[in-house]
Amino acid sequence: MFLKSSLLAVAVVALGVPASAQPRPPAPPVTYREGLPAVNTPPPAVNPNASNNMTAASFSAWYARNGRPSMLLFWNRQLIEDGTSQYDNVATQVAVGEAESGAFAARGRRIAVAGSSSSVAVASEQRTYQERSTDSRYTFSDGIYAKAVESAIMGTLLSAGARVVDREAMIRKLGANKSRDERMDVQHLETLALGQGVQYLIEVLPDNNLSSPTGVSFTVKVTHLPTSTVRAQFVTTGDPPKGPSKLVAVNGAGFERREAPSRRTPQLIGAQVAYETMAKLN
Repeated sequence: MFLKSSLLAVAVVALGVPASAQPRPPAPPVTYREGLPAVNTPPPAVNPNASNNMTAASFSAWYARNGRPSMLLFWNRQLIEDGTSQYDNVATQVAVGEAESGAFAARGRRIAVAGSSSSVAVASEQRTYQERSTDSRYTFSDGIYAKAVESAIMGTLLSAGARVVDREAMIRKLGANKSRDERMDVQHLETLALGQGVQYLIEVLPDNNLSSPTGVSFTVKVTHLPTSTVRAQFVTTGDPPKGPSKLVAVNGAGFERREAPSRRTPQLIGAQVAYETMAKLN
């Protein structure tokens, strides 16, 4: 029995197999080619606004070379040919109060209240006021949206270094020493304001547009006032550049490429209108 066990141990040693489990030798260290990083550097993130940033830089250089001319922004307003403001008389019926039957019988009209045997007397009166007929305006249906777009246009121009004068402030200053009738002639005051050293007039006329990718469109006109020459006129939807698409893992279907979330906010739409205007001036 002892002899058989000894022979078995000799056989195991001869075959190079240990009689009991032995730990495996450590794996050789992973080596890299010299001069390369341990992990590849990921590519830089794509900046969807890179082209617009180049446009703004180019505009800033052009603007500085030309002595930083002052600009005036007409938002929701266009420069029409009428040099004098025209007014229309508008009459409207205004309710001034209501009470129990008979209280305003002499001034108002009686209206029966549904489901009740009682009635109220509603007092109303006709009021007349003047409305400027030459005040041509464009606008969006959403006033808050419109203000956000306007602010973005102005902010983008200012960020590029533009000197933008305020229309209302200029008109107020010019009308300070005028008579009441002269102050009523806003068109004339506006004409005087345009002669106060303003070099460029930028008119932006917004409209709702269901066929536009942004739902809106803008007619933009840039006029060099000293020479009364049009430097640019175009229509744009203000659609900002899209963000980069990315691959997304789909359960059981591998990967699929998905578009980036929409960037069509009023702030980016307004900024895009400003960038396109800068590009036309360069």
